[in-house]
Amino acid sequence: MYIRDFGNRERPPAPRNLEDAPLEMRQELIDLFFTIAEHHQQDPIHLNTYLLYQIISQSLGFRPAAEPHRDVRYSAGRIIERVEWPRVYDLISRLWTEYVRANLEDDLREGINRVLAGYGSAWEFRQDGTLRRVLPLVGQQQVEAAFAELQDARYAAALVLLEAATQAYNDHPRRERDVCANAFDAVESLAKIKYGMPAATLGDVLRHLRATAGFNPQILGTLEAVNTLRNRNFGHGMVALPNLTAAEVDFTYVTCVGAVILLARTP
Repeated sequence: MYIRDFGNRERPPAPRNLEDAPLEMRQELIDLFFTIAEHHQQDPIHLNTYLLYQIISQSLGFRPAAEPHRDVRYSAGRIIERVEWPRVYDLISRLWTEYVRANLEDDLREGINRVLAGYGSAWEFRQDGTLRRVLPLVGQQQVEAAFAELQDARYAAALVLLEAATQAYNDHPRRERDVCANAFDAVESLAKIKYGMPAATLGDVLRHLRATAGFNPQILGTLEAVNTLRNRNFGHGMVALPNLTAAEVDFTYVTCVGAVILLARTP
């Protein structure tokens, strides 16, 4: 009723950077924020539209006008155009609590996800009010499975590292080196604990496994390639990822997640 139906688009949008918040998307979000609030002004608990304008202004670093030049929608639309794109996603997270108070969180989440999907955004808005980078279903299932495997108390250090990698992966903008380095370190931590080699590197563990025929040689070769990738691209002391594209960072993260599952489940 008050959110855009992207299923009726005649042609797909032009290719663009998924880590972005184009001006058109910002205006649709402002329309969404105010339309939901306006539609429920008669509810016992509601979100006042002037208060909504004040929150949008202040959370983006601007002083709200006592009497906006035209109206609150127009003024909020002008303000959201003036900020760097990550601040748009910060605003979504900030407004969540206000819509929860007014019992409008389901309307907000559904509407935001339609807008983000329509513009091919890299993120989706979750039921807990957080933004998560969109992964194919099988990839998301792998991430959830890896976290489940690391619930064993022995693997607490690896769990912390995988959580750090995932937080960096979902951040806006994504922190590329932190994604790769922490995901790899989670694999290395798990391997050291699993095989009782606390002072070893992943390379040491892999050489041990090759000597003991502990893995299929081709699978072991894949893990060795991941170790080489780390040493040449995001090892200790490296502050950037000059040789990895965004798609390669995705691949590295998902591959390390798979390695966590493999190592945890191997007897």
